[in-house]
Amino acid sequence: MHDSGASGLDGLRSALAARATVQGWAEGLELFELFRAAHRAGWLDRLRDGTTAARLAEATGTPAEQTEDVLAALTSAGVVQHQDDAFRLTPAFDALLAGASGVDVPTVLDAADLARDRVAGAVQPAERQHHRDGEQALRLARGWGVRPEDGARQLYQVLYQALPDYQDRLARGGPLLDVGSGVGGALLTKLDLHDGLRAVGVEVVPAVAAELTARAADDAVADRLGVRVTDARELPDADAFEVCYWAQAFFPAEARTGTLAAIRRALRPGGLLLVQELFPAQDDPGTRGALDRLFHRRQRVAFGVSAEDLATEGTAAGFDEPQIVASPLGRLVLLRRPRD
Repeated sequence: MHDSGASGLDGLRSALAARATVQGWAEGLELFELFRAAHRAGWLDRLRDGTTAARLAEATGTPAEQTEDVLAALTSAGVVQHQDDAFRLTPAFDALLAGASGVDVPTVLDAADLARDRVAGAVQPAERQHHRDGEQALRLARGWGVRPEDGARQLYQVLYQALPDYQDRLARGGPLLDVGSGVGGALLTKLDLHDGLRAVGVEVVPAVAAELTARAADDAVADRLGVRVTDARELPDADAFEVCYWAQAFFPAEARTGTLAAIRRALRPGGLLLVQELFPAQDDPGTRGALDRLFHRRQRVAFGVSAEDLATEGTAAGFDEPQIVASPLGRLVLLRRPRD
């Protein structure tokens, strides 16, 4: 029998402490599954307008005591609020259920499932690991995406107040090159905000590009957007775009130099490149940061590239005048192609 060195009462105490830790981890999973079940069963819809435990039990055919226990757990988790005799969703979860700017319950649940599945495979030997396929890439893109509705429009209007030169060029019609477009949350919002803006979106995964194209049609901006399904390093354009946004946080290390070279070539002299610091480096990232790093590195993308490193990377690629700008979306880096 294996002797770990922990035996007797000390060993039991250690094992009980570890068990308590695992039970603490499991609490979040239990709440996640309870929330999913409540959504599937239609409870969340009933809770939007407020209801009593008795009316909810009668409407769903669930025993009264069981209904009360579920509502107590959801209240403790911050999903539901209880006032007088009524239960209703908290404002945050009401907005999520409503799908504010495309951030909705099914997409959030699916993104969490994807993260769980990918992290669970992190202990597999390299030869048994599976790279992200088109379906997984689409699920990831949806998890990051928004829709060009009021909330997203207001957010980007505030954002561009910190980038007046970039904003002016969008307002004048661009054209805009969007590299790593995903399902187009930011791109389609920009097109919605600026009637005269024309843009090209670049997305390497066909399934993701197809959804971007469909969303552009739904949002009535397809006539001003070209979608290219290609590796950004293969862009043939030269001196064609006034501004570019590069979703750098989703690009692997081996593609970054070539992508920046293609962007520099595609921009006009004096053209602007905007990048975002998505996961700032931290001395002590904590559990959340460690899990984020594990997940995103398993997607084979660069992780934790700071704004300062992005500025250095850009200048090494031939851009100049780097500016680090604080914004509601975190720190942004604005770079300029020199005027040749």
